Amino acid sequence: MNTKEAIKKKALELFNEQGMLNVTLRDVAAQLKRSYGNITYHYKTKEQVIDELYTDMVEELKVVSAQILNGGDMFSSIVKAPELTFDISLKYLFLFKDFVEIKRGYPRLAGKIDKSNAVRKSQLKYALIVLQEQNFLRDDMGDDDLDYLMELSGAVRTFFFLNLNKEDYKKTNLKKKYVDYVNKLLLPYLTAKGKLRYEALL
Repeated sequence: MNTKEAIKKKALELFNEQGMLNVTLRDVAAQLKRSYGNITYHYKTKEQVIDELYTDMVEELKVVSAQILNGGDMFSSIVKAPELTFDISLKYLFLFKDFVEIKRGYPRLAGKIDKSNAVRKSQLKYALIVLQEQNFLRDDMGDDDLDYLMELSGAVRTFFFLNLNKEDYKKTNLKKKYVDYVNKLLLPYLTAKGKLRYEALL
């Protein structure tokens, strides 16, 4: 593992354990038993490290998004999406827990995150429109309703990770709990056909 990767890996571990605000590049240097100058040679600021970690997460999510959008069976892909993204979300947990601090302290990075989120929302909206066309999702839902459902989905996912504590990580059923928690959001918006398909998938 090269030095930059070692810095990112250790920073990610510390951010997740202690919170982004409580970790400095000097802390990362101390943990790696390297000089502070060696760390700042590769990353001038903590924001640069966070930026690269966010980019890494987006790249990992792109692989999953491609599987979802190109899976053929859109309904099945949407229901399986929380399971496919869970490990990635948990890996970069601090990006959820410290999102408000990131927006407040790093406006340039926050703008980048907002643009990336907009792309993911447009992909999800496309998937929801397909589900409507296939009569899995209620056809009385207009454009505003679909936008609301996307916002709600993001809020539910974030809320789940915000409320995790260290004891939760040890639970073997945590992924299943997350999948059920997120997917229940769909239920009120499904048609009779959609509910039958949903129950079959479960």
